[in-house]
Amino acid sequence: MERSSKMEFFQKLGYSRDDVVRVLGKLGEDALVNDVLQELIQTGSRPGAHESSAVPLLVPRGSCGTLDSAHCGLAAELEEEHGDAASSLRPIVIDGSNVAMSHGNKEAFSCRGIQLAVDWFRDRGHAYIKVFVPSWRKDPPRSDTPIRAVRVGKGMHLPQE
Repeated sequence: MERSSKMEFFQKLGYSRDDVVRVLGKLGEDALVNDVLQELIQTGSRPGAHESSAVPLLVPRGSCGTLDSAHCGLAAELEEEHGDAASSLRPIVIDGSNVAMSHGNKEAFSCRGIQLAVDWFRDRGHAYIKVFVPSWRKDPPRSDTPIRAVRVGKGMHLPQE
């Protein structure tokens, strides 16, 4: 790969021209792409590092164009509960239906799968974990997707009627 192609390739990955030139100067013009990438990573260069000081632009989409008071309340509640928001871990939101169906090998809705996912994040220090399950899962189990282990630990359960 020639120099201009390498330069273009690494810039598409988000690395600055200066970082790429510095690494190519160190490794030589005929360095392999993997070697250059490894050196960029080891030297602490990050894709988009030259833009890291700018706050990412968040563009609202859909009907929630403005930040509502419920969202502000949740953020304040999380900050109070877990201390400084910048130093704490992010809140976790789990798609319970996908996790349970995957754990049940697409044959059964396995609540144990949800429990395993929650435990995995708890073991890593996360305190705020929310699992969403579609409301139709409250219906009695269907023959095509039976429900296994309706009651799981620490107060988690799938409502049954």
